[in-house]
Amino acid sequence: MTQDIKPYKQGTLSRWCSVYSVINAVRIMGLELPVNKAQEIYDYVLDQLYVYDALNDVVQYGADGARIEQIIQFARDYLKTVYKKELTFIRPFYNNKLFFDKLLEYMQQQRQQNKAIIIRVRSENIDHYSVFDGVKGNKLKLFDSDHLPYIKVNDISHIKDDAKFQLLIRQLYVLELCNLTIPRLHTKKSVQTTSKPRLNAHL
Repeated sequence: MTQDIKPYKQGTLSRWCSVYSVINAVRIMGLELPVNKAQEIYDYVLDQLYVYDALNDVVQYGADGARIEQIIQFARDYLKTVYKKELTFIRPFYNNKLFFDKLLEYMQQQRQQNKAIIIRVRSENIDHYSVFDGVKGNKLKLFDSDHLPYIKVNDISHIKDDAKFQLLIRQLYVLELCNLTIPRLHTKKSVQTTSKPRLNAHL
């Protein structure tokens, strides 16, 4: 679990947890982003949301599933260009159902492989994206942009109204950050041939 770095925090009244969660997910996978560099990614994502006429939508309502995928893709484009990193993501439980203990086991396995897991949690008071950072004792640890460092395991479920917090399983994203593979240009090797001595024809 993460001990050496702290998550960047969003404003108390802002709805930018989607953008913060993506930036914090990248950081939790080991990419060093001091404040000024993280700010550049943040500004780029917001600029792209503006270009695609989505900025005001996020300001007012936050990000739904389609919108956070768009934000991940904007971050992916930036990381590819500036850092030569490849950011990929999957939604492993879009159409799958499983027990909550198996879900936590899967999340921990992915985290142990240095992948990042963005989760969306909902309660009576919040609808919030955060970054999973492991399970310690009876607590689900979060690398969180707000003031939610953990959720007690008994207080969260993927089933609606089953616990204080609901984990929206269909909006669980597993991210991986790799070095960009640049295709090597193959040059044709010149093949040197030795010509055999010609035999003189006998008349």
